Amino acid sequence: MGMSEMSKFYEALSMVTSLTKEQQDRFISEVKDLQRSSVVNELNIGTVVKINHKKISSTDQFRVTKINRKNIKCQQIGTNVTYTVTPSLLEIIK
Repeated sequence: MGMSEMSKFYEALSMVTSLTKEQQDRFISEVKDLQRSSVVNELNIGTVVKINHKKISSTDQFRVTKINRKNIKCQQIGTNVTYTVTPSLLEIIK
């Protein structure tokens, strides 16, 4: 991040910390919804992805089998292993 980006980040952080707990929860929920929808818009059934999680090998590949509102079901290619994950953990393999 550049200096101007960092100052904007800290300005936003300051504004968020001044909110009430309920407002902070609502803000976080809205941000998560935006993150999910941006990833979900790029996915289709059959898309090949990898899951960015410490317990899953970065070389494993998965095929999207179902897209729900808040999570995605992925089946490991070549096996019957299925994971249900949040879209923010997925990276499309091109």
